[in-house]
Amino acid sequence: MTIKAGLIGSPLKRSLSPQLFKLLSSRPGERYSYTLLETRAAGLERALNTIKREGWAGFNVTLPLKEKILTSLDALSSEAEAIRAVNAVRLRNGKLKGDNTDAAALRLALKGAGCRPRGRTCVIWGAGGAARTAAWVLGSGGAGSVQIRNRTFSRAAALVKYFSGLFPRTKFSARKFTAAPAGTATVFVNATPLGMYAPLAACLKFSGPPGSFYLDLAYTLGTSPFLKDRDGTTIPGLDLLIYQALKSAELYSGRPIKAAKIVKLKDRLKTRLLSGK
Repeated sequence: MTIKAGLIGSPLKRSLSPQLFKLLSSRPGERYSYTLLETRAAGLERALNTIKREGWAGFNVTLPLKEKILTSLDALSSEAEAIRAVNAVRLRNGKLKGDNTDAAALRLALKGAGCRPRGRTCVIWGAGGAARTAAWVLGSGGAGSVQIRNRTFSRAAALVKYFSGLFPRTKFSARKFTAAPAGTATVFVNATPLGMYAPLAACLKFSGPPGSFYLDLAYTLGTSPFLKDRDGTTIPGLDLLIYQALKSAELYSGRPIKAAKIVKLKDRLKTRLLSGK
């Protein structure tokens, strides 16, 4: 049976999701037809009507719709409701249920890199859906402090207010986008499209202390500009993309992947993506 799925948002020209779900179609009992549906906020309802009419099992959501789609859904998972951002939607009986598989992907990636957020000072650039997910994962992981930087300061401040209420033991603060990271920071997260759809800003080219962790939520097939020449542990966006796709596939197919197998499956898919096979 073919499972219809896809991706909505804009721009989608560099998305690797079609290749990834093509590789997932090699799993026994799963075959995906994966469509890129270029969608801006003004065309969201039209896109959702198309998806329902064509009988998709579900779809992924990327910028700029991860927050905007909330009011168009019939239900949310507990995680998506807490984060207030959705990147995966399951369609059943004409009803749309939003989820956030980015959160599970980020937790898996942090664990694989040996990074425990507890007590750490963390820095996030961005204030969109990806940044919300990072803030939630770091806060729920017991981070000591999380500094959020965004070009529109008011958006960063709004996230600080929201997550301070959810995680009072973590100190959330807003900073100017170009401000230098605090000297105590050891976890750095690029939650912007910079480096993927636009050049990397100069302020994101810095050196953290030894033993730092660098996460890029934007992805490339090679080393991303944000991760290039880092003296520390890097976590590429490609790993996060694959993990979230695997968790999304669980939603669309209804077939859970055993925890013991997900890391091996991620590594196998990554090798195949990089080799082009």
